[in-house]
Amino acid sequence: MKLISKATFIAVVAGSSMIAGAAHAQEPAIYSSKNLRAVTQALPDYPRRAEVSGIEGYTVVEFTVMPDGTVAEPSVRDSSYSEFTRASMEAIEGWKFEPVIADAGQAIPVRSALRFSFVGQ
Repeated sequence: MKLISKATFIAVVAGSSMIAGAAHAQEPAIYSSKNLRAVTQALPDYPRRAEVSGIEGYTVVEFTVMPDGTVAEPSVRDSSYSEFTRASMEAIEGWKFEPVIADAGQAIPVRSALRFSFVGQ
């Protein structure tokens, strides 16, 4: 993965805040991606075929931030091009976030989403 400006990402709000009572052990709370802090992040590579063809688009990836800040269970909610899907999934799997702390002072898993926009230069 390269840290390049060809692929920019825009956070998509998966929920305006944590949903009260949704932080059960089995079901992560929904959390706004605007409130998450990425510790490690790399932008997805702009697929060569898309770049050469002048294809621009996006992918929205849903994922769970685990109590240790790692990303788990990434899935594609929407994508304009299959090559963007592949690049976005490879990128998000390497991200790490600051853990989300609940009212009780414990780190909890939360579900969120990000939109990766692929825009040529």
